[in-house]
Amino acid sequence: MKSALERATLVQLPFPSTADGEASLAAYYESYAERYREEIPDYFVPEADLWELPLWVAHLSGILRALPWEDALVDLSRVPASVDVCVDRILSATRPGDWVMFSPLAQNFGLALEVSRTLCERGRRTAIGGNMAALATEGDATRTIRGIATPETLVATLKGPQALAELSLSRRGAIPWRPRYELLGGFRRRIPLLRLNASHGCLFGCTFCGDNWSRKLYVVDRKSLEAEVDSFADLFSDTRLIYIGDKTFGQSPEAVRNLIETFETRPGYRFIVQTHVSVVNEALVDKMLRLGVAVVEVGFESADEQALREVRKTYGSERRVREVLQLLHDAGLRVVLNVLGGLPGEHPESHAKTVSFINECAGVVWLYNLYNFVPYPLTPLFNQLRERIFDWDYAHWREDRPPIFEPFHLSPHQSWEFFLEKVAYSHRAIRALSPT
Repeated sequence: MKSALERATLVQLPFPSTADGEASLAAYYESYAERYREEIPDYFVPEADLWELPLWVAHLSGILRALPWEDALVDLSRVPASVDVCVDRILSATRPGDWVMFSPLAQNFGLALEVSRTLCERGRRTAIGGNMAALATEGDATRTIRGIATPETLVATLKGPQALAELSLSRRGAIPWRPRYELLGGFRRRIPLLRLNASHGCLFGCTFCGDNWSRKLYVVDRKSLEAEVDSFADLFSDTRLIYIGDKTFGQSPEAVRNLIETFETRPGYRFIVQTHVSVVNEALVDKMLRLGVAVVEVGFESADEQALREVRKTYGSERRVREVLQLLHDAGLRVVLNVLGGLPGEHPESHAKTVSFINECAGVVWLYNLYNFVPYPLTPLFNQLRERIFDWDYAHWREDRPPIFEPFHLSPHQSWEFFLEKVAYSHRAIRALSPT
């Protein structure tokens, strides 16, 4: 007879809609989606649904099946964000003694904690992991898992006496599992794109960026990558747009080579990649074209080099950014500039430089990804800003909402007004000019 430890149910909780965000930002992203569809007709923005697959499910399923354990998914992503509704659905799909696992984001973290506590009272064992797990407290779950699990560390944690576990990969360069997508087949036709990692991690040290993989680089081996892509073909044959989730495309030549060789025999896909100005050159652009890249997201954040140095983001110089944008544009690649508002060290001059740059480079930039900084717990800036956080309602921790902390040189109101000006300038730029 199998023990209760060999059965786990993964729960994707409801995620708040972005439709209730700032009106001008919503309007910008309507224009954004329209332009995307001009280039990639299959692109769409899901309504009242997740924007992409919950990849934590695929990764955790891969780990559980490597043990091997039984696993199942309860997908609550389209039900009301109600504790009672979520608990009832989970109870009906599980039995006493089962493990129930969550990986919440900030916006549904409070919901996850309430659901977890209620389930524990009803005889289930719960585990909370992911990027917000550091803020869980004693009694919120049977186990709180911080860091990256492996098959060995996960089972040891669940069987061990400690309610809190800090996990990490012990060997650089190797990932001892591959994602399994069978639980996610119900998302077919619900998502506009798939996300694929040929490597995990990033060797840059930007302190506004926070995830478990930072400052490490793990390359996915070729056979595992091919198996993952074959799962895409089997389960999501209608989705032909793939977002390469590598934090910095080109940072690992091996990862780029594995992608090219994998898709040479699997044609018909188009790709979005994100990269850093410092790694872009003609050779990398040639590899992008060979792979079938259509869109390149460039980490820019701000035109204020001093403000970026304070958060350990460097790209050389503004001139270098312009050269890279022109190089990508001339190659026929659609360039998306990532702009990050609300940095804690932003000055009025920082904002002025950034909107000036947006205006001056409109001819070579296709679209802008616009974010307002949130000091999530895995960002190195979190500990520095913790005492300056005034809003601990996690539902408000959103990149499309006002700041939840006091910046160093601006008021929260002024910081938010500057962000909305960046939105307005970006919207004006994409409506006025259509790069060819």
